[in-house]
Amino acid sequence: MMSVEENKTLANRFYEEILNRRKLDVADEILASQYFDHSASAPGLDNFKQYLAMITRVFPDINVTVEDMLADDHKVAVRLTVRGTQADSFRGFPPTGGQATWSGMDIIHISNGKIVERWSERDFLHMLVQLGHVQYPH
Repeated sequence: MMSVEENKTLANRFYEEILNRRKLDVADEILASQYFDHSASAPGLDNFKQYLAMITRVFPDINVTVEDMLADDHKVAVRLTVRGTQADSFRGFPPTGGQATWSGMDIIHISNGKIVERWSERDFLHMLVQLGHVQYPH
């Protein structure tokens, strides 16, 4: 079993090395082969890599900042801020070239020194408003 600090370090590597620096070899190292990203409906490491390729095509400069992190023996909870410029269509919304900043929360499950699952919530409504795709109701 990993310590709380080791779990936090592993989670930080996920955001900094995989998401921010796009080091897919690190994904092979720290994500379990049966990794499941519940929010992306992406079972398996290869599906996660395809999902990451799609996100970085839509937001090529996407950057994740970890704002808060809480951990125990098997899970890490993260509050984060995401920033990016929309360069391609996103869930049916055409590219705007606009920049947006939105918040998110993740729960990461760790087992045997690997990340095995992740649940994510993102404030996509706030992002879509900033990009001009939708307006808040008045």
